[in-house]
Amino acid sequence: MFGKKREDFSSVELFVGKDSKITGNVTVSGSAIVEGEISGDVDVKGELIVEKNGKITSEVIKAGSFVCAGEVRTRELSAKRVEFRGSARFSGNLRYKVLIVEEGASIVGNVSLEEADVPAQGKG
Repeated sequence: MFGKKREDFSSVELFVGKDSKITGNVTVSGSAIVEGEISGDVDVKGELIVEKNGKITSEVIKAGSFVCAGEVRTRELSAKRVEFRGSARFSGNLRYKVLIVEEGASIVGNVSLEEADVPAQGKG
């Protein structure tokens, strides 16, 4: 996965292999790795990783953090941290707090920074 060693897969609750396809909405309380294809809305509380040959087509994608090296087409993606690798192909509206884009990544759509949660100021 992206050339770096991952020793702890305990939080990975969903792995979509390269020859696999899921059609329908997906909800995962941990993390997910997609080497195959998902067609449907995706809600991942942890990290959602779309590998180089992975593909997601959906209306809505929500993730704690999102790393993409593959192809994603969505109406809206929202995540606290978003990282696009050089091979990423993304189409849709993107809402994020932290954005990292490697050279070569393709992003088509609206990109908007969400304001960080700021506690209300008390009167004083």
